Amino acid sequence: MLKLCSARAAGRFLARYDGAIRDIAERYALPAACLQAILYRELTDIDIMDLLADALVRFNLARGAAPGGGPLGKCDSSTGCGQIFARVAINAINFAVDRGLADYAALGLPNRRPDGASTADLRLVWTRLHDEPVFNMECTALNLLAAAQEVTGRTDFASFTPEELKRVFTRYNGTLPGVTPYGEAVYRHYLRFCETE
Repeated sequence: MLKLCSARAAGRFLARYDGAIRDIAERYALPAACLQAILYRELTDIDIMDLLADALVRFNLARGAAPGGGPLGKCDSSTGCGQIFARVAINAINFAVDRGLADYAALGLPNRRPDGASTADLRLVWTRLHDEPVFNMECTALNLLAAAQEVTGRTDFASFTPEELKRVFTRYNGTLPGVTPYGEAVYRHYLRFCETE
């Protein structure tokens, strides 16, 4: 499938948002290289099917379709620079709020728990993920924290072994046990970004 974002374009994106990436990483005690690696991998993997999925979701959310309406009733897709689903972002946001790492108001959300089964909440979060790169990056960071908690039982990235980091990166993108080629690839990008620190 034809990729829509070259390595050079992804590099320019990361340079343009370097300040925001570092602010987010510092806020959540996450190495900036982890966030950069995920964003780089996701940006360079965007293809025409991602754009078509986004268009279908935008259409369905605008017409008030309910979640779970089949392929043509699609109300969620991986979107934006972190290629994150609204439901995944909602889970990550709730994870962070439950642990006192974030609050809804600071994320620019209503001061109540969003629900991934709610069309209104999906619309709000998906639209922001699609349209606001910094919000997308923040949700990407929160999803990394949630993934870390799930696969290692902790969120202290400074303590992770290479194998644990690969498992966290793998979990960001899927639910398979162990380390996948995705996790290995992101880890290689992580090492490269660590060298530029």
